[in-house]
Amino acid sequence: MTTHTKNDDDAVDLAPPKATLKQWMGLTIMVVPLFMLATDVTVLFLAMPSIAADLLPVGSQQLWILHIGEFLSAATMITFGLLAGRIGARKLLLGAVAVYGAASLIAAYAVNAEMLIGGRALLGIAAAAFTPAGMVLVRRAFRDPKQYSIAFAIFMAAFTGGMAAGPPLGGFILEHFWWGAVFLINVPIAAILLIGGPFLLECNHADRSVRIDGLSVVLSIAAILALVFGLQELSAAGFTWLPLVSTGVGLGLLWLFLHRQSKTAHPLLDLQLFRIRTIRIMLVVLFVGSFAMALPDMLLPQYLQLVRELSPLEAGLVLLAPALGSTVGSLLSPLLAAVKNRGLAIAIPLFISGIAIGMVVLMLGQASLVNLVIALTVMTFVGSPFMILVSQLMISAAPEEKTGPATAVQDVTASLSMGASIALLGAGALALYRRILDDWAGGNVPAEAVETSGESFGASAAVLAELPAAEAQSLIEAVEGAFTRTLQAGYGLFAIASIVLGVVVIFLLRRSKTS
Repeated sequence: MTTHTKNDDDAVDLAPPKATLKQWMGLTIMVVPLFMLATDVTVLFLAMPSIAADLLPVGSQQLWILHIGEFLSAATMITFGLLAGRIGARKLLLGAVAVYGAASLIAAYAVNAEMLIGGRALLGIAAAAFTPAGMVLVRRAFRDPKQYSIAFAIFMAAFTGGMAAGPPLGGFILEHFWWGAVFLINVPIAAILLIGGPFLLECNHADRSVRIDGLSVVLSIAAILALVFGLQELSAAGFTWLPLVSTGVGLGLLWLFLHRQSKTAHPLLDLQLFRIRTIRIMLVVLFVGSFAMALPDMLLPQYLQLVRELSPLEAGLVLLAPALGSTVGSLLSPLLAAVKNRGLAIAIPLFISGIAIGMVVLMLGQASLVNLVIALTVMTFVGSPFMILVSQLMISAAPEEKTGPATAVQDVTASLSMGASIALLGAGALALYRRILDDWAGGNVPAEAVETSGESFGASAAVLAELPAAEAQSLIEAVEGAFTRTLQAGYGLFAIASIVLGVVVIFLLRRSKTS
């Protein structure tokens, strides 16, 4: 006869409940809109020529169409992180999806640039509300640690996969429909979540004890808007007065915001989160990893078009394999989460990534495009579980009621890191490109043509038609060689950062164990 002790019964009682089919179905209807939200980030780069021909945006309107969404998303994320607790995560998520669907309709049928900018602004705000609310719902629905790791990986894979799938998906849509269809496809997906969400998503009650400090909201939005705008302009216009002033104002407002959080009785961002050692370390790892990755990620599509001479659609299709590698790799992150030593769990993919990135550096200098795609796919496959595990460890280290704010801090950190990378490393990359271009083309191409070609990575197209055939060919070879060396330097820095970061993480987390 089998007997049970009191301790055995307690252990059974304390075991976290397993998620039911309802919870998994709720996750499914959440990740599809998240996937589409992520495609909006990258699909516009392909749609922009068609939009420009139809709506005729003037001056800086084209830049605002491209970037207003990410500006407002980063700026409002912290506020929505707190609102997830104040009004309830399910209510916030469904409200965000309703705005997302309406904004997609506005953008799809925009009759002028101003209307499209307004639609893109609303899409950015909806994205800012969706992520922290969705993460709160995932954490509450999946109590079992193993199931939570799987659900977290699926949630994050939807976003990373959507960003990577944007160009090929956009290319397919634009091949068969008008540019507004890239937005219109979002509407039925939003409708599915609005219909199924009330039945499938966990209902958490609003916490009326949460108070929102209006001044903190204004300071956070103004600080992040100024910082993101300043960093974007630094990458586009260089170290001129406007981006420098904007960045300086943003840093000043950020200091005022943090000072306000330490004094007010109702902080928008609880600074006690930063007292948790795991959160501090994961934020540093996230910042450094995103900083090292952003520049080569930005330059790679340009390399495929300028050096490999692919069309935008062909470049998007080439990047589909690395995108699939990233998505599949993301789904393997629960295996890393099962490793007891946190330092090793994070460092192992970092070390392998460093080797894979080194392969990319070598393949960039070779003629075979297939070998380059294989190297890129290996890199994304082994690198994506690392980023997801870092996010999971950071968010899980926060108290459950602080899941929304912790998610917001993570997303804002990644946005600012990538903006800083494109501004600072981008300036260094352009300087390196100009130096190599001068060395390679100086004696064979007129100085004025070399100078114009060095103004940006794609500026040589403006002067090639004016040069004799021999000089044009010399300039093409110099531009392609300089761009390739610059991209190799970017990936080389990424590889070194991955390996160094792995060593640092092992040291900092040498006594930390996963739960």
